[in-house]
Parts: sequence; C-alpha cells; structure tokens
Amino acid sequence: MKSVIGLFVCVAFGSSPGLALAQEYPHAFPRPGATLLLENERVLVWEVLWPNGAPQVYHRHRYDMTGVFLRWGPLRVTRLDGTFAESLEPFEIPWVFFQRKGVTHKEEGIGEPERHSIMIDLKEYMPADLEPRTDILPAFPLAGTEEVLDNPRVSVWSLDMEPGQTLPMHYHDRDLIWVFLEGGTLLSTSEDGQEERTTWAYKDVRFLARGQAHRVEVVSGSPRIMLYELQ
Repeated sequence: MKSVIGLFVCVAFGSSPGLALAQEYPHAFPRPGATLLLENERVLVWEVLWPNGAPQVYHRHRYDMTGVFLRWGPLRVTRLDGTFAESLEPFEIPWVFFQRKGVTHKEEGIGEPERHSIMIDLKEYMPADLEPRTDILPAFPLAGTEEVLDNPRVSVWSLDMEPGQTLPMHYHDRDLIWVFLEGGTLLSTSEDGQEERTTWAYKDVRFLARGQAHRVEVVSGSPRIMLYELQ
C-alpha cells in the first residue's frame, strides 16, 4: 500500500501564492467528472474522473483533502503562471494521498485510461473528544489492519478481509469513512445485540459516526476497505 502527501503522484500541486490571492477561484468540486457521494458536517466525498481531453478551469482547494486513487491515468497539472507538470508513469494502485487546502491549479486528463479516485474534502468542523473506554477494544489497530497514513487531520488504515472472518467487538471514538476497494456482505452486531446485514460493492462509501461499538463478520465475499479515521 502506497501513500503520498501533498501531491498527485509525481505531479506537484504547486501554485503561485501571489497570483492566487489576486482573485477568487471556484472550489475544486463540483466539476465535470466529479460526483458527490456523501455529505455531512464532517466531509464531502467525491468520486472523480479526469475525462481524456476535457478542458478544466482553474480552481482552489478550500479544504484539506484525502482519498485514494482507484486507477492511474495520465494527467497534466497547470499552475497559475502557465507552467505545468505531467504524470505519465503508472503508479501502484490503490494509492492513498493527503493534500493541504489552498492549492490553486487545474488538472486535465491527457490520455487513456482516465484517472479515477475517491476524494474526501475534510471540513473544518471538529467535534469534542469522547471519553476513552477501557472496557472494550479500540477500533485501531485491529488484527488485519495496516496504517498507511497518519497526520493531525486523518489516519488511514487498510483492511483486507476473508470469508467468515470476524472482527471482535470494538469501539470507535472517531468518525470513520469506509471506502470499498472490493465488495462483500457484512454482518454488524452492536453492543446491545442489534444486527445489521449490508452488502457493499466496489467504490461504495460508508460513514460511521463515532461513539459506536460493534462486531463485524464477513458473510460473503472478500471485502477490501480503506478506513479514514477523522481526527
């Protein structure tokens, strides 16, 4: 599992601060190729494609952003001064990333395949911390999870599950975004015994609010999930 901080994999999110301050630019989303999947007080989650040859306008990222590239594709990133960089060499997929807010540029697909990602805008809303629990396992780390990125805004974990695998009862003290890289059917059992069976597919997204404890069992399939723990 690879991760990158502050760039779109070999293409820097560079901008010219002086030029960026001279005028206002629209937020990066919505735009052609971007579909809003989920919105609440914590996040905006987008599925993003960079259509080959489609022109794009300059935009400014108004939020810190994280996510995962689902497919590599050639990309040109143009700075406000007209200089640009191109990403032409394939990179390993999935690729987790993080970018600070304020970057101003435009990004354009310049070939096939078209780059594809799930992008998560991190809103400024920060909830109060919950009291830690000592009577139950914390959500992370659990067996089968691997931390692939950690900073003051988000911790990202990968989780590959097998048919019949069960995660023991555990407690989430932070809000969580699930991004499915491979789907499956899960049975979730809460502390009070309530059961919920859900089936997920590739690129589905789920929000799990903090303060919950549950056990998770794989009913079918081999789910592969990126877990974004919001700080």
